[in-house]
Amino acid sequence: MTRSSKIARLVAVVAALGWLGLTLSLLARRFGYPYDLEWMEGGELCHALRLLDGKPLYAPPSVDFIPYLYTPLYPALLAALAKLFGLGYRLGRAVSILSTLGATVAGYRFAARHGGSRAAALVAMALPAAAYVRTGTFYDLVRPDALWLFLTTAAVLLVYRAARPSDDGRARPAAPPSRRHLTIALAALLFVAAFYAKQTASVFMVGAAIALVFLDWRLVPTFGATLAAVGLPALWLSNRASDGWFWIYVSRLHRGHDFFAARAFGETPLVLAAIVGPALLVIPWALARRRSPALGYAAWMALVGAAASCLGFGTQWAYVNAYIPGVFFPSLAIGVAAGRLVTASEERVPRLRPAVVFALCAASLALRAHDCLFIVGGKPFSPAHVDEGQVRPLVPTDGDRAAGDRLVARLRAAPGEVLIPFHPFYAHLAGKRTWLHRMGVMDVERGGLGVPRGLAEAIRERRFALAIFDNKVAGNWEMWPGLRATYREVEPSVGPPVVSGAVTWPQFALMPRYEEP
Repeated sequence: MTRSSKIARLVAVVAALGWLGLTLSLLARRFGYPYDLEWMEGGELCHALRLLDGKPLYAPPSVDFIPYLYTPLYPALLAALAKLFGLGYRLGRAVSILSTLGATVAGYRFAARHGGSRAAALVAMALPAAAYVRTGTFYDLVRPDALWLFLTTAAVLLVYRAARPSDDGRARPAAPPSRRHLTIALAALLFVAAFYAKQTASVFMVGAAIALVFLDWRLVPTFGATLAAVGLPALWLSNRASDGWFWIYVSRLHRGHDFFAARAFGETPLVLAAIVGPALLVIPWALARRRSPALGYAAWMALVGAAASCLGFGTQWAYVNAYIPGVFFPSLAIGVAAGRLVTASEERVPRLRPAVVFALCAASLALRAHDCLFIVGGKPFSPAHVDEGQVRPLVPTDGDRAAGDRLVARLRAAPGEVLIPFHPFYAHLAGKRTWLHRMGVMDVERGGLGVPRGLAEAIRERRFALAIFDNKVAGNWEMWPGLRATYREVEPSVGPPVVSGAVTWPQFALMPRYEEP
């Protein structure tokens, strides 16, 4: 390797280590924050809390609870782990962080093995870390995205391992057919689990099945039979146990959302290309010069990941976490492609090729630096990002923690039940019971299911001694029938703003109105 190539490789590796180190630092600093980093985190914990109480997730929408439009694996896992570790934000974030690390390590190992360059694999798998801000800072949240990513990545890589068990450049005895069929069956089981974490896995099921036709068609019947034998009964049982409400939430209400084709297939591919950057060029380059079955498979799954992002972001109320598969799986393909281009095999590597490959990857990493160059209040080591025109810290401040403490203390002091639909788990922290989440109210209203059962009555009967609403309720008061007539605004209750997801914070405080004697 020439000196210029070594320099380019060193620069790319240093940049990759920098991004990985910065992201790990951010995850560690955000981990112990005792309040919502993102406005739907507490709702996920309320799902787990409901399971711990022995109540169903999927039931008619009511003032007590409305589930998110997700499948149930993530809150079910939290509920199971909570019996050992207790339920809270740290538990949910630990699951997400470990899932993110697992997906990254699995991607690195695949890219290093099938690309032939550990440096190229490291640099490529640092690209999702560099995209932490552009994908919504979701890798550590109490949300199912990271668990879904880990399960999907494991399934995708196992499919290739089953189809090409010896395709890693190392001499080894051929795997017996029975083992390969067991491996593909395990991949199908992981896809079912991934679907039960988030429905986006269905796109990858289809993509993996198509890939298998070309990799080894003899595995297709086992793959499809396992998906059907496990997935279909699981869906039937889930739906039957919930009297049909499971399918209403995870499918019908989803399909009832508007879909914006121009945003999905026009805007999203361009955004994904801009996020991943010039390193994308190494994929077609390697396909033209150093094609291999593993590279072809990785490139195909990169397209599948991009398609999943397009479909996700084209849906009403989508957020930029929909970009995650469209960044992660192309990065995996870049790792294989870059490795193929910079390592020698039967052909001699041109002198400048490694320098160009690593320069393209380094450029992609460098272009993401501006996403978090903003510094909160001039404080050192306090990177921030811009969202909805506001500069927001990536790590909550001491002031945010203090505001959360004051808010929970106010909830605790209320002489009765409290309603805080943007952050319902705060009521649990205050020793009170939890109620529905505002996202659920929006979902059922948009899905034509009307006002949740018991909500209007609870408001009319002044069941809540205190109600706290976020600033984003402005313009949506009509979703809370009779609230402005039976409750009055009192001293504002400014709580901590979330640092991820939609820009929102607790602002309005309301107490019941009573007729003058």
